Amino acid sequence: MFKFYIYPMVLLAVLGLSACGGGGSGSGGQGVTPQPSTAPTETAQPVASPSPSPSASPEASPSPTANPEVLSREKAVEEMGVGINLGNTFDAPEEGAWAPAAEQFYFTAFKDAGFNNVRIPVTWDTHVASTFPYQVDPAYMDRIEQVVDWALAEGLYVILNAHHEVWIQENYSQANQDRFDAIWRQIAERFQGKSPRLLWEILNEPVGMTAEEVDDLNARILGIMREESPTRLVIFSGNGFTPLDALVAAKVPDVNDDYLIGNFHSYDPWPFAGQCTRRWGSEQDMADLEGIYDRAKAWSDTNGIPVTINEFGVAHNDFLNPENVCNEEDRLNYLRAHVRLGIERGLGMTFWDDAGSFGSYNRLDNTWGPEKDILVAPNFLP
Repeated sequence: MFKFYIYPMVLLAVLGLSACGGGGSGSGGQGVTPQPSTAPTETAQPVASPSPSPSASPEASPSPTANPEVLSREKAVEEMGVGINLGNTFDAPEEGAWAPAAEQFYFTAFKDAGFNNVRIPVTWDTHVASTFPYQVDPAYMDRIEQVVDWALAEGLYVILNAHHEVWIQENYSQANQDRFDAIWRQIAERFQGKSPRLLWEILNEPVGMTAEEVDDLNARILGIMREESPTRLVIFSGNGFTPLDALVAAKVPDVNDDYLIGNFHSYDPWPFAGQCTRRWGSEQDMADLEGIYDRAKAWSDTNGIPVTINEFGVAHNDFLNPENVCNEEDRLNYLRAHVRLGIERGLGMTFWDDAGSFGSYNRLDNTWGPEKDILVAPNFLP
């Protein structure tokens, strides 16, 4: 899907820059929210943004410990509370193309603001060889490790994933499966000794893949991860834009694995949260959103697997039609409802911040919008 971004003061037409997908999650058993419409295809233009400070150059990380502490999934999800995505950074074709390059002070700002977890979306495709043995660019791997270490040093839970891997989503061939396997094998080898607060997410929003293909991929990649880290917490989801319905329909990759966490995304209803073409806040709106969280809790209880929602949010305006601006009061009430419903039901949550329309944190001047106080409020409850 194509969505438009202004960052800063520049209009970008890019693939998957905005709320990462925007698919509906279903509402209390009702039909899935309409998917975002497709915008004209255009080429994303580089955005001028600050280069990482000298401290941001890759540095040697501490030697991993052979047997990191084991952390239960129940404790992890409880402690994760509400977090924030470092969106449009490493999921971009190149760091700095869609948003400012990552800086260490971002993670200090996240921690100081009161967030408990950070998701670092990473697109590996353009940094991996196209032929066997499919080596990840060592400099890129070093850079990802450095940023993960920055986040862990702040005491944050960290989610590391494979994000816009369109190449395998559009062609689930044996060669592409081998390449994706090799990517995760290298990630697992590099990060196997890190703190148990580092979680691995198998694949973000596998749009274009069938449910059967995603089930196959989830089970196979989990097996690769377990070769290096038998007790590392691993996040899986269903196919498409990973709405709740897809998680409910997905096979659990290994029913005997006690370190799995289910995941879904919600920007429901998309005409409000992504397109800003309607208001939000009626009794029916609230009932629909509550229905999603009730069903997520029911799935968790039935399967004995904790759940995270590692993308939720609402746009300031629709970049496909910039004149469409979401009502600010509705936006804040919508976020308030999400965090209340999620935390009450014991879900871990990660707000989608893209340094653009869905953003709250201004990376250029290290300031926050009004969303922040709403998002972190549950993290301060006893």
